[in-house]
Amino acid sequence: MLTVFNWPITVALAFVIWGLLWIGQRTVFLYSWPKHLRAIDLATFVTWWSIESMTFQIWHQSILAPILLMFVLWGIGIALYQGFVRETFETRKFWIMWWRVVGLGSFVVMIAMAIFAFVVTK
Repeated sequence: MLTVFNWPITVALAFVIWGLLWIGQRTVFLYSWPKHLRAIDLATFVTWWSIESMTFQIWHQSILAPILLMFVLWGIGIALYQGFVRETFETRKFWIMWWRVVGLGSFVVMIAMAIFAFVVTK
C-alpha cells in the first residue's frame, strides 16, 4: 500500500505530480503529448494512492473500493445519459467523459477527505 509517507505528504505529492504533468504537457512535451490525454488523467492514479494511504493511516480502513464502486455507478449514469437523452452512444466519448469524471471526482474526494482529516486529527 506504500504508506511510508504521512498522509499530508501524499496529498502534496498528488498536487505536485499533477502540476509537473500539467507543466510538462504545456512545455516539454508540447508536440509529443497525445492529443486527448490531459494531465489529470495520469494524476488520477496518484490521487487514488493518496486517498488509500490517507484513509488507512487515519481510520485504519480502506475507502478506495467504495469510491471505485461509486465511479462505476457514475459510468452507468453516463451511459444512460448518452443513450436516452442524447440518443447516441459513442464508446470513445463515453470512456473519455467517464475518465474525466473519475479524475475530477477523485481530486474532489481527496481534497474533502484531507480537510476532514485535518480537522479530525487536529
